[in-house]
Amino acid sequence: MRIRIEIEDKGLKSSHEFESQNVDGDALRDRIVGFLSASGVFDSRKESISSGASSRDYSSGTIMDRLESFIRYEFSNTWFTTQELRERYETVADDIKLSTVSTYLSRMNRDGLLDKRGNRNNRQYRLTENVEPDVVPQHNYQRQNSYEKRRAESR
Repeated sequence: MRIRIEIEDKGLKSSHEFESQNVDGDALRDRIVGFLSASGVFDSRKESISSGASSRDYSSGTIMDRLESFIRYEFSNTWFTTQELRERYETVADDIKLSTVSTYLSRMNRDGLLDKRGNRNNRQYRLTENVEPDVVPQHNYQRQNSYEKRRAESR
């Protein structure tokens, strides 16, 4: 199933395509409604929206925190490319360079938050199945500890 949505708002035109092969209709519908909500399409009728999909605020925190939150909300169960993330992120937040997105995706993969597949030209990412929140801080703490030990030994 392929669904194409074209939005025109105050002279700004955008088109978005959703395609699913093995996703049921309810899941696809929820993703589209979530996307449209995040895009601000329903802002004039905000009081009448009763679904769980609502506009999120991606303006506070570090870029890494904002991208992580965005990925968790928008791409929770699907593979995505750097370009797809950038395009969708820019519909609800500030403009961001593709190289910046790529850098942060690489770091999230290194820290175990994201899986990656494909070669350099066709790279895709998705959230790992079971991310334990203590893994990354503990890893960074161990790295810091070993650095401090080496520094103390050299004195």
